[in-house]
Amino acid sequence: MAGDFDPSGRITLEDGPYRGFLEHVPIRGGLSLFRTEGQSDTPYVVSAPGGGDADNLVLGCIVSGIGVLEAQGSPDQLWRDSGQIYAVSIADRIIRYHLQPEETFRSVALMLTPEGLDELARDHDLPELARRRCGPISAMRAAAPLARKVANDLLNPTYAGPMQRLYREGKSVELLALQLGLLATGRESELTSQELRRVREARELLASNLQEPPDLHTLAAAVGLRTKRLNQGFRELYGTTVFDLLLDMRMSAARDMLDQGLDMPLKQLAWALGYRQSSNFISAFRRRFGVSPGAYRSRPRD
Repeated sequence: MAGDFDPSGRITLEDGPYRGFLEHVPIRGGLSLFRTEGQSDTPYVVSAPGGGDADNLVLGCIVSGIGVLEAQGSPDQLWRDSGQIYAVSIADRIIRYHLQPEETFRSVALMLTPEGLDELARDHDLPELARRRCGPISAMRAAAPLARKVANDLLNPTYAGPMQRLYREGKSVELLALQLGLLATGRESELTSQELRRVREARELLASNLQEPPDLHTLAAAVGLRTKRLNQGFRELYGTTVFDLLLDMRMSAARDMLDQGLDMPLKQLAWALGYRQSSNFISAFRRRFGVSPGAYRSRPRD
């Protein structure tokens, strides 16, 4: 992705294989928010040029998309699944996001300067990851449902106009706390590589059957895992339970269908996603995105 930010802090790409935007919003001294959304018909690379102090730290949340985070001097971070948080130091190096065309890439990221980190450290006991002042940093973890929700709130703000700045500042600080907490508790997986592969297979089964998903026991049997092991794997890979991930996928699918402008009654949309009562769908959508699906469909676009 190349280009200059316009006066509002946005780069918009409408031609070529990648179509989307990157937006930079200063939040407070030493803390900035970056919002990214886009899609490509072919594999695509988004590059973020390095520069500045090696202590500059980016804490991101990948809401959707598949790809690889490349940071020179650090191991590549592969994400096959949506809902990942990551930390990467900018240093004097190029950061590249190698994106696959299967899903829309949606991401929010917070960049902390050394001054911003120092201000946090004065009042809080930061995890080691944020306190390290030597060498490049690159790490990735599964995001918890609340972190994904806050990232979605930043991508689709409830408020516009004068209140939007205050809303974004509050949500950015909330996401920062969640990211630091999750990155501080990372540990090695207790599941074998074969078990993790079966967990991913279970996710794909859910994703392909949103209207009539299998129950937990049927899903576990289909991939050859015990139900307890399957739920453990979902928590490790996706930061949530099987049931909650199913809800996430249904809500993401609903948002995508509304974003595409599909002329479909809400009752039919609810049925397509496995809701027999449209009121249950509307309530779930409002809890996730802060607005009803009808209001989301008619909202002004950024």
